[in-house]
Amino acid sequence: MLADAETLMRKAVALARTSKPAYQEQYDFLESLYAAQLKVKPRCRLSLNPLDNEAVRRQWQAGRPLMRRWEFPLDIEAAQELLEAVARAVPAHNQELSGACSAISQALARNPSTKDAVWESFLHHEWNPWGEWLDITGVDLPSLLFVARSCLRPSIERVAEEQLQTACPDDHWKAGYCPVCGSLPSLISLDGDGRRRAHCSWCGTPWLLARFQCPICDNRHHESLGYLYAEQEPGYRIDYCMKCRYYFKTIDARERLWPPWIPLEEWTTFHLDLVAQRQGWKTPPSPAPAVYDADTSAVRS
Repeated sequence: MLADAETLMRKAVALARTSKPAYQEQYDFLESLYAAQLKVKPRCRLSLNPLDNEAVRRQWQAGRPLMRRWEFPLDIEAAQELLEAVARAVPAHNQELSGACSAISQALARNPSTKDAVWESFLHHEWNPWGEWLDITGVDLPSLLFVARSCLRPSIERVAEEQLQTACPDDHWKAGYCPVCGSLPSLISLDGDGRRRAHCSWCGTPWLLARFQCPICDNRHHESLGYLYAEQEPGYRIDYCMKCRYYFKTIDARERLWPPWIPLEEWTTFHLDLVAQRQGWKTPPSPAPAVYDADTSAVRS
């Protein structure tokens, strides 16, 4: 299983090196990161409560995901092992990522008795409780979140996979946000049968979307849904919704000889974000407002 996944990943990186040379200086780092994540993931030790199949179905039919981001259990030792691997892989000239790795390492060294809380603080979606432990002076915050959540990603993916062993969302889940954690997709893909499949930006879970469906506002009227094709990239497009003004990047995998590696595609489609934003479409958030804004409102009330 691990060998198969690593083969898929390395093949995808090799193809990207030739097809997307604009991202050339990122490939060595990304390949090392993904290899380290794949190595750690099977060894993650996590505490999960068993789920009742019928309870899961009822929850999904009501449009409720199985958990929230801050409820994911973590393997802290795996996260720290990954932090060391990431720090070794960061290119010497990338001060943003280097600074992020140093900030987390220093926070863990200063707070050894609360290392679990330091890591868990990065599970939150809007607020930043990690500021209690980290000195973020001069630190690039997007790089900080990327490094921390990259270290947690194997635990998060393992949790999602374990939860999905109980039931398959394809038959019971109709919403545009993730059935496991309530996050929006980072990417959408079209499979061999032309089905639209969303890929969670938080836990990596794939789930089916309707042919015409905006993930963020659930608009299903084809007259107000459209798409843009990227020039010279027929395998990619930008889906947009005229109702909410948000967009999502889509990969057409139907004519590919090799399946896309979704985490890599997230990195090597930044130019599509620029195209969409220049056309006036808005970048979608990661946590779905329908789920997480409701949580925040409940807390405030």
